[in-house]
Amino acid sequence: MRQPFATLTEAAEALRTGKISSRELVEAALADAEVLDPLLGVYVNRFPEEALTAAKAADARPARERGPLHGLPLALKDNFAAAEGPVTAQSPAHDPSWWRGRDAPAVARLRAAGAVVLGKTTLTEYAMGRPDPRHAFPLPRNPWDPRCWTGGSSTGNGAGIATGLFLGALGTDTSGSVRLPAALCGTTGLKTTFGLVDKDGVLPLSPTQDVVGPMGVAAADCALLLDVLVPPEHPGAPRPARPPLGDGSGEGLRGLRVGVPFALLEDEAVSVECRAAFEAALETLRNAGAVVVDFALPEFETLLAESTVTMLAEAFAEHGERLGARWADHGRVFRRLAAAGALVPAHLYLRAQHSRRRTRAALLERLRGPGGADLIATPTWPAAARPYTRESAPGDELNLTAVWNPAGFPALALPMGADPAGLPLSLQLVGEPHAERLLLAAGDAYQRRTSWHLRRAAPDPAQRPDAVPDPDARRGLLADRDPGADLGADPGADPAGEVPGETGAAVEAALADAGLALDPGEPAAVAALARVLARSGRLLTAPAR
Repeated sequence: MRQPFATLTEAAEALRTGKISSRELVEAALADAEVLDPLLGVYVNRFPEEALTAAKAADARPARERGPLHGLPLALKDNFAAAEGPVTAQSPAHDPSWWRGRDAPAVARLRAAGAVVLGKTTLTEYAMGRPDPRHAFPLPRNPWDPRCWTGGSSTGNGAGIATGLFLGALGTDTSGSVRLPAALCGTTGLKTTFGLVDKDGVLPLSPTQDVVGPMGVAAADCALLLDVLVPPEHPGAPRPARPPLGDGSGEGLRGLRVGVPFALLEDEAVSVECRAAFEAALETLRNAGAVVVDFALPEFETLLAESTVTMLAEAFAEHGERLGARWADHGRVFRRLAAAGALVPAHLYLRAQHSRRRTRAALLERLRGPGGADLIATPTWPAAARPYTRESAPGDELNLTAVWNPAGFPALALPMGADPAGLPLSLQLVGEPHAERLLLAAGDAYQRRTSWHLRRAAPDPAQRPDAVPDPDARRGLLADRDPGADLGADPGADPAGEVPGETGAAVEAALADAGLALDPGEPAAVAALARVLARSGRLLTAPAR
């Protein structure tokens, strides 16, 4: 690869001292993309002419006028508006006139700080679900094994940073969409506190859970981008962390209490390799001065239920009208997930919002009280990336990312190891709202003592992996089924029958009332999702403990 620097902060320092020009960095990034992008599906659109023009202007700028991101080539997930070209949202159904020719405020901040936009990266359609190979968009592949899923929905960002096609990017996170690609591709990603970064000009999925988040090679890269997105004088800026870490002596973590929900992590979904890597990561934090304590998460299932109900209901509210008008133009996975949101009754959605407020308050009280913690640590995901042929379905895996979106807490994903095949494993650190600087300080202390984040994937561009399987050929709740199939008794079904989900026929009738006409086989696939909603509804009606 031609990219000569390991991290974004290293490249920034080289630009500042004149060791390299912005044009050289951009030319290297564009050349690398020509080689690897056909295999990995990193970009939806590249902007080579615009990027080279911006790099030339950056190189000509006097030193006194240069910002903190001077000349750095970055990428944007393709749900951000940018002046160079329309947002696609990786959907044939999207209106290309939306915010066309304008920058989202977050993008404008990056440019004002000197960044060069290389292009727009792949994502799952409207930032939810999985890719549909029927569409003409690039299909994202994991650079450590192109047969595997990158994690979503900021798919191209994860693959691009892992291979050095760029060293930093902007993503969004609704239930893990910054952290999952960071985890499965072996990079670093920050889910910010809800409301911290301006979301204007960013396509919504679940407006009360969506956040903008920086992605990079290292925690220091994310910190560099965050300082531009949310400058210190901003009224909502994150609280200062402990004293700077300086030479990595560990003073910044001395006495820091890191809570671990050990009982939760006994779940069989946590792989042996992930468990071992996590234990090693905790030992590294101890060596950096942290105190690791047991911190139970009895709120876990409730938080997951809040996330599920909120995301699907809001996704349908945002996209339902277009979905009804152009059903066939949407990918099968996205449209089935969004259609399930039509099955959420208003009172269940409102109950989820009330529950979110109670759960957040209770969790903050426990964190701040006796036996509490400054940060929470878990794996980001319980295992390494799976092949596309072994994809899981909603409810099949231990989802350790989605729980923090309904609470609005910030969370940092950073590499902590690899499985025997070399696929990355990831550590997640979670803090109270506006504790980003503490999270990044802890992440930086960890990364000063480890080198997992410095591994760079080097896939063979001549590989020809098998085609991404059709959604209806995959295992799981999103697969096509016999439309008349009875899904059987569900021990977790909502006893009040609030979510129609016993048969495909029941769902078909409910969705018809919502203005949706599904293809044959799809009502039963949505009915399976309705059962997940029903279980969530039951959890949200259970008396508070």
